Amino acid sequence: MTRWVWVAVLAVVATGCGIKEDVYRRDLNSLKDQIALLENQKLSLVGERTQLSQELSALAQEKGVLSKDLKKALDKMEELRQQAEQRKAKLLELRNKLQAMVLAGQLTIRTDGGRMIVEMAEKVLFDTGKFRLKEDGLVALGQLTGILKSLEGRQFQVAGHTDSAGSDEMNWRLSLDRAREVVLYMVQMGMPPDRVSAAGYGKFAPVASNDDPEGMAQNRRIEIVLVPDIGELLTFDEEEEGAKGVEP
Repeated sequence: MTRWVWVAVLAVVATGCGIKEDVYRRDLNSLKDQIALLENQKLSLVGERTQLSQELSALAQEKGVLSKDLKKALDKMEELRQQAEQRKAKLLELRNKLQAMVLAGQLTIRTDGGRMIVEMAEKVLFDTGKFRLKEDGLVALGQLTGILKSLEGRQFQVAGHTDSAGSDEMNWRLSLDRAREVVLYMVQMGMPPDRVSAAGYGKFAPVASNDDPEGMAQNRRIEIVLVPDIGELLTFDEEEEGAKGVEP
């Protein structure tokens, strides 16, 4: 039955039972108001249900997008982790190959600012104040070049450094001449020319104090820097502790 049929039935019942008309109409109007209120509530609930259904659908779609984005992020993290592990393995292999020269006192290995640095003291390569390679220096540098060039696709910068004795101009020239001499010999020993460059820093990048002979001797050096890929700059520092462990 419809709601108005129920109202008619109630009216007949009420009349037959002798209910006063004013009471009957009052109750009838109250009943109509309740019915209207229930209808409005029903419409409101239907609207809320529709809205909730739409929100749930939107959330489901958003969850699907988030799941895809999360999977992409996790896949990228795994790719970067594998790349970092590969780089670490190559660096450890390189250090192992250089270990004999480290133990012989021909070089040291350290990291600085995300760069791996092979350092050779002046006394190994040059006479004081000279830039021509000594015989012992030629042997050591030839051995080192054979190891470094096996690291395929990597770039190296040869950096010359001096102590603070003498003029700035003289030290710059000496540091650059020494770096250039090393580069030319490395190329002669098979290092591809496009993978190596030269730089002279003079006295301006010391690793020790120039106030005593020992510190000055440490500053007179050649550094062969393994130039990092841009993608390695954030992860290479984790190698620092391992690098310190192979210094004599």
